[in-house]
Amino acid sequence: MDDLTSSFPIINNRYLITSTIATGGMAVVYKAQDLTLERPVALKILKKELSNDQAFKNRFRQEARSSAQLIHPNIVTTFDFGYDRERLYIVMEYVDGIELKELMKKDEQISYSEAFDYLRQACAGLAYAHQMGFVHCDIKPQNMLITANKTLKITDFGISRALNTISREEQHSVVWGSPLYISPEQSYGKAPSPATDIYSLGVIAYELFSGQLPFYAQDAAELARMHRMETPRPLIEINPQIPSQLNEVVMRCLDKDPAKRYSSASELEKALSDVALLPIREDGLFIENLPNIEEEGDKKLDETKPELKTILLALLALILVGGLIPFWLYVILSLNLTNR
Repeated sequence: MDDLTSSFPIINNRYLITSTIATGGMAVVYKAQDLTLERPVALKILKKELSNDQAFKNRFRQEARSSAQLIHPNIVTTFDFGYDRERLYIVMEYVDGIELKELMKKDEQISYSEAFDYLRQACAGLAYAHQMGFVHCDIKPQNMLITANKTLKITDFGISRALNTISREEQHSVVWGSPLYISPEQSYGKAPSPATDIYSLGVIAYELFSGQLPFYAQDAAELARMHRMETPRPLIEINPQIPSQLNEVVMRCLDKDPAKRYSSASELEKALSDVALLPIREDGLFIENLPNIEEEGDKKLDETKPELKTILLALLALILVGGLIPFWLYVILSLNLTNR
């Protein structure tokens, strides 16, 4: 796709393109200046061949109009959309941040507390969208932006669909999502639901806490098969430092059956919050999984008690034989030692 920063930098006589943010298979995202409201915006311009497809053009307008309804601190806001110079475009809130995927690639590891915080923010944004009747359909770390103050914002809701706009024909003809994060039902071409987004978020959680994806293959069809048919290795086997409760939360998100996943993003957020309350040391290890020195000491002390009892009883027996204590006192002392 050609670079518009030099060919025609002003879109619809309003948006002045200043730089390129990202390039994808369907569109290019630019940073632009809104000359009317005098503010920076993110301008997504679609490929020419897509823009000239009338059916796609109608769908794009419908999606853009719908996504503009979503106003939430954890969702990138849609400001405007249109068609100019044979190109469809959508104007969004400009977020000065980094993709979560890029953050995960950096040398410094994301801390447990930060990972929990990012996931809970994603849950908050998705819970709101689901309540509004929207499913994102393409949740992945590339569609999550992290600002300097650690705020997570979900982007690209422009390709999502309001639940009530999905026709029966589409349910069997459209394949949604990215292969690495796609849900089993998406790979079958079934209609997305809130459980679809929860599955994809579970893949992200798995990646955050283990450093690897539950499934990986070079071929998209093979990836889809793995998401449908294979069981991921338990998260706790890859990272034994996590508590068992976290393993249960993430693995439930990855259940093949949508009905067995969390019923809502709000429920998932609550489960993550409960796990996040577990104490964590400064080095990031969960205290729950560390050996308890006090308990270990008590255990060793208990192991020595039978030996001490045997020795004391033997001494008392010798004293009794020597006639140094009466028999009744020997019985009482023996009973006390045996009951300890």
